[in-house]
Amino acid sequence: MKKLFLSSLLFLLALKSPAEIMLPQDDFFPGWKRAESQRSFVKKELFNHIDGGAELFLEFGFEQLLVQRYQKGNSELTLEVYQMESPESALGIYLLKCGVETSVEGIEARNSGEKSQFTILKGRYFIHVNNFKGDAALLPVMVTLAREMLRTLPEENPIHLLDYLPRENLVKGSERLIRGPYGLQPIFTFGEGDILQLGGKVFGLVANYRDDKNEVFTRILIPYPDKASASSAFQNLCANLDPYLKVLKQWENGFSFLDYQKKFGCVELKEQTLEIQVNLSVEPGQELRSGSFLNYP
Repeated sequence: MKKLFLSSLLFLLALKSPAEIMLPQDDFFPGWKRAESQRSFVKKELFNHIDGGAELFLEFGFEQLLVQRYQKGNSELTLEVYQMESPESALGIYLLKCGVETSVEGIEARNSGEKSQFTILKGRYFIHVNNFKGDAALLPVMVTLAREMLRTLPEENPIHLLDYLPRENLVKGSERLIRGPYGLQPIFTFGEGDILQLGGKVFGLVANYRDDKNEVFTRILIPYPDKASASSAFQNLCANLDPYLKVLKQWENGFSFLDYQKKFGCVELKEQTLEIQVNLSVEPGQELRSGSFLNYP
């Protein structure tokens, strides 16, 4: 029952039609006006706004972007509201974009920011408040703009995806989600294309951990919707593994390897879940195959 629930959550999320949203109007802060008409970008139109990054948003389930500039005298702020397919999709983008999470006082939603930019998450919405000149005097205006925007957005159910990562020895702030090759690329290279067959549908969970010697390594957990798709992804990985990864040992449902940086890794298929460890300082032994790498609930 638990596996069915997790698979349903991660693979095909039951989505409601997103509510129409209203961006803050003139005088959200005394003297501040909209500098131009609101701009909107839908699906692949995002390439017209983002130069070299739209693919990642589309992979996570981007639907629409609303952009509005605000101005008072020579001061200017820009609000960007990205509407994603689901709260999980927005969380995936937020975790990749927020940097070292530093909350801004006065903003109730999850956020990270400084004087040049606020990065904010609420439900299926990923938000940027941009202060491109970095004028610290505009911080109160930025906070007010963010609060006005958040006030109009609907509340949604809490996200529990990351609850399935074990907390012991986890490096705080390292949690990430992946949903395809663009998200996986900065984490590790297993081969070309969508080698894990995530297809912009299956969420993978990623985080860094510390081993017994305080060395940092990375864990990747991918629950597929069924055994067949998990097995297909495992076989595809085995058949198309990057030649720079040297396979050391193989067994029925897994293998260990050495990467080009002389770090070790291990891949194992367990039922409908693919469990991976990379950047290990020592070669994984038999004990890793006696139980689950990730003892998620």
